[in-house]
Amino acid sequence: MKKLITLIFLYAISFSYAQYPDTTYEDKEEREHAKKIVAAYDKELGLDGAQYPIFLDKVEDYIVLRKKAKATLKGQEELDALTELMVKETLEMQDLLTRPQYILY
Repeated sequence: MKKLITLIFLYAISFSYAQYPDTTYEDKEEREHAKKIVAAYDKELGLDGAQYPIFLDKVEDYIVLRKKAKATLKGQEELDALTELMVKETLEMQDLLTRPQYILY
């Protein structure tokens, strides 16, 4: 019984780290650009300790996605993709930010 409880405990711990994986990209310039954007938002929104890293990862993700869309698409397809990305990013921020923060965002 003791072994079973230990195994369940270790199994649960291994999955607790999978909730917010650290997104890593090859380009350090994108990470620095995301940090500058988030620092500007943080001054206005007052992100807390839990929001900041998630907000940073989301901003970096969307920087990468916008860069890919601009590189691979042209014309109306590019515009549609960028608009869709903007809407998705805004909706994801709604889930992350408090109501007053989101209104300010």
